Amino acid sequence: MKSKQKNQLFVATTMFVAIILLQSVVPFLGYVPLGAVVVGASAVILPATAALAGITLGPKSGFVVAFFWAGYSWIKAMLHPGTFGALLFSNPFVAFIPRLLVGVVIGYIAKRCFVDQEKPVWFLFSMGSLAAFINTSMVILLTWVSLTVMPYNGYGIPKENLFFWLIGILAFNFIFEVVINGILVAAIGRILLKRLPKFN
Repeated sequence: MKSKQKNQLFVATTMFVAIILLQSVVPFLGYVPLGAVVVGASAVILPATAALAGITLGPKSGFVVAFFWAGYSWIKAMLHPGTFGALLFSNPFVAFIPRLLVGVVIGYIAKRCFVDQEKPVWFLFSMGSLAAFINTSMVILLTWVSLTVMPYNGYGIPKENLFFWLIGILAFNFIFEVVINGILVAAIGRILLKRLPKFN
């Protein structure tokens, strides 16, 4: 990669990092409230940002963007304890692994598929949906493992049927997140892939 391309990649990665941090700090930029459709439902859209970074810039940039997303979640959970969400993401494995997998896996798949071809809308939609699936499913799995190894009494966490309890708690918004992240990546990804240089 030439020096000019490296500089362009650095600037583009930095912009994605700034966007995902802004989404993390400002709640309504990081999730879409769906109260008009289903009361209490909301869709976290940060997976779409990490997925877009991986698709347009490559898995390394996807990793970097996802790292800042995970890092902010972990630091926030450590500094503001007292909620079930803080309990989950104060565990660095839960905070980092799902998010890093989003950036790397989506970036790697995008790099391998449709090389030197325009990536179709259905592919971009599936990448956004997969990003949401990876994030939610890995959070559930890693939380279940950590609470099984180190049981915690509080927040109404049961000792029996813990896995299904977590699915009930964390997967309520799952279907909305899969659809909305897919739509966002399909819509924004088409534009970015045409405007940004090819780095991968």
